[in-house]
Amino acid sequence: MELSRKGALAAAAVTVLAEKGPRGLTHRAVDAAAGLKPGAVNYHAPSRTDLLTLALREVFVRDLATAAKHFSLEEWSHEVVVDAVVGFVTDMCSESNRARVIARHHLQGESLTHPVLRETFDEQLGAFVQMVRDGKAAAGVASTPATAELFALSVDGLLRRQVMIGNRPLRGEDVREIAAIVASQ
Repeated sequence: MELSRKGALAAAAVTVLAEKGPRGLTHRAVDAAAGLKPGAVNYHAPSRTDLLTLALREVFVRDLATAAKHFSLEEWSHEVVVDAVVGFVTDMCSESNRARVIARHHLQGESLTHPVLRETFDEQLGAFVQMVRDGKAAAGVASTPATAELFALSVDGLLRRQVMIGNRPLRGEDVREIAAIVASQ
């Protein structure tokens, strides 16, 4: 299915952020990455904040879709959750998704001075925490807001470690061991 023009521009903004960082995110760079004439993105994102928001919304929608693919569990047993965490981290670190992890990191930094971005991050975290709470509740597993938040933050930390921290990602068995600890939460 062909992306809409706005979708293509949003995907291009994520790519530019991942490859060039926040300083490289310009209207001209996004137009070029989308293969469109200069000025094309201005209709959908006339200001820098709009451009950042366009990229963040793209990250938000795709990240939640990937999370739902792995965490919409029929049961919340320890081994099933470990497999879900490992699957999610592996999927997010794949070539097709890795740029989003990097772009999200850059956008989090930008959110310190852009309240609209901060609100979107709060919404994204809240949606993932709710997904965890709903999954646990459906399986009859007790969950508090704090334990669900800790789970979400732990998964995000593992994801950052695999993509952005250190010379090499952790080995598969180390990811599984960490996932087992996270699944205990």
